[in-house]
Amino acid sequence: MSKKNVLVVCGTSVATSTVVKEALKEQLPERGVDVGTIAKGKATEAQSKVSSGDFDLIVTTTSLSEDRFDVPIIQTTAFMTGIGEDEVLDEIAAALSE
Repeated sequence: MSKKNVLVVCGTSVATSTVVKEALKEQLPERGVDVGTIAKGKATEAQSKVSSGDFDLIVTTTSLSEDRFDVPIIQTTAFMTGIGEDEVLDEIAAALSE
């Protein structure tokens, strides 16, 4: 399995994306995902970052128009609330395993 790269997106790329990035960095290897790069970005930067072709998945805490991207998008606030965090991590791991 090749290393998987994830772009974490929030409104300002400051607080929530940092929380999500750290959670993914810690939890995805425990779910068998070979993690490469986990980068952060603003929602307004997402399309240009993904157009580089370097990312396998977007995890976002804000709404993104899925038809503008050619990689899967998972929108969640679970890392902020703690509610459903394990289920979202399983969903992210499954998306990266495809």
